[in-house]
Amino acid sequence: MKKGILFILFLVAAGSIALVVKFNKENSDVTRTLEEERYSRMTAEQELQKGEYRVKKLEAELQTTQVKLSHIQETLDKTRAENGSLKSNLESMQQGQSQEEDLRKDLQQVKGMKADLEQKLSDAQEAARKALEDAQQAKERAVAAERKAAQQQAAAASLAGNK
Repeated sequence: MKKGILFILFLVAAGSIALVVKFNKENSDVTRTLEEERYSRMTAEQELQKGEYRVKKLEAELQTTQVKLSHIQETLDKTRAENGSLKSNLESMQQGQSQEEDLRKDLQQVKGMKADLEQKLSDAQEAARKALEDAQQAKERAVAAERKAAQQQAAAASLAGNK
């Protein structure tokens, strides 16, 4: 009978040790998973901060581009006014050949400046459009990073709740 009791105690001790080993392994697995989730969350938060920084930078660049665009537009308007003025002067001054040649040269310069300014305006508009698209993409990435972080937090909370 003593051997039976000792055998039962041995089985109980062996079972207890097996349970302790099993629970210890599960605990280490859960701890490792939690650490991975924490790392993922920190990474996602860093990406979110980087995205927010990029959005602010792109918004600042967009504002700068818009200011430049308004200056270019003002210059273009002035050039158009000067162009109109030169045309009226050309029509009113039909005197000597030399004066007419000078006015034609001036008109050509203004047209060249106008073409340059229109090209600059077109380039600035394209840059503003691209900056706006980049800002929108950065915002979308930031929103996606926030969703991912929220999902990871929910998963971590779920894991913590399952303990």
